[in-house]
Amino acid sequence: EMLEYLRLMMMTPEDTRGKPLSDFDYSRTISSANEASVLRSVVAAVKYQLGLFPQTEEDDAAIIKDKGMFRLFSYNQRMAVRHRRNEKRLLKRTLAALEKQIRNKGLDGEDLSRAEGSTLGEVLKGETRKQKTALEDKLEKMGLPIDLR
Repeated sequence: EMLEYLRLMMMTPEDTRGKPLSDFDYSRTISSANEASVLRSVVAAVKYQLGLFPQTEEDDAAIIKDKGMFRLFSYNQRMAVRHRRNEKRLLKRTLAALEKQIRNKGLDGEDLSRAEGSTLGEVLKGETRKQKTALEDKLEKMGLPIDLR
């Protein structure tokens, strides 16, 4: 749901070309430029969260490694340091996964395409879903069977 919301928020006039926002399916990639903006905004949010910690993950690891000092902390303080270090690890892994996804989908370039009013969405490099035709999309929205054979 977060990605769907961000796809809507990152829409530009080049994506819509005058079509109403309700015509687009935000559960799919709108365009490569839109998807790149979405993923970059999540990357920025994760980096911001990492920047809020006063210490680095390495600082926390050093505290934990110093057994003499670490034992002086109360149980709750020790658990807080471990939790803080694990949270930083998760954020870093999330950041690495997002950056890999951006590279794998070819979204790290400059001249990325926009939807140009197409409501079908775009299949990016590395995605396996089949691109629907406009007719298949309309039939699905109407609740009718797509395969008419």
